[in-house]
Amino acid sequence: MASTLERLLKNSIFALANADTTLWASIGGRFYYKKAISGSAKPYILYGGGATSQRNTMGLSSPAATDIPLYFDIYSDLETSTESETIQGYIHDVFDSASIVLTGYSAMDLRRGPEVALYEEDTGLWHISITYYGIGAAS
Repeated sequence: MASTLERLLKNSIFALANADTTLWASIGGRFYYKKAISGSAKPYILYGGGATSQRNTMGLSSPAATDIPLYFDIYSDLETSTESETIQGYIHDVFDSASIVLTGYSAMDLRRGPEVALYEEDTGLWHISITYYGIGAAS
């Protein structure tokens, strides 16, 4: 059974994060795909991808490239933003200009996009949202 692009990406992103002992230790291994486990301790990271789209380069019909937005959301319940900002730096260390290999695609390079830091008064959590963009072509 062939894996979907989303599943390949999910597993590759998890493997990159898990391989970095500094990032992994900072969140106690709490790196969840789209939804945290109920009652999870903080800090943790949620990650996932957005809608993918194929496009052609320079109006040519082949090869098509696939654009993939990736999202990382850091949650911390400390009084100050220091913990979430430190984890933000670890994410940068791991994913800035990272190249991931997905079966059936050429190497996909990641580039950092917008970042937003929030204090959510209703939950009492610091929340930093980081967007990355990946682009790869079918091989």
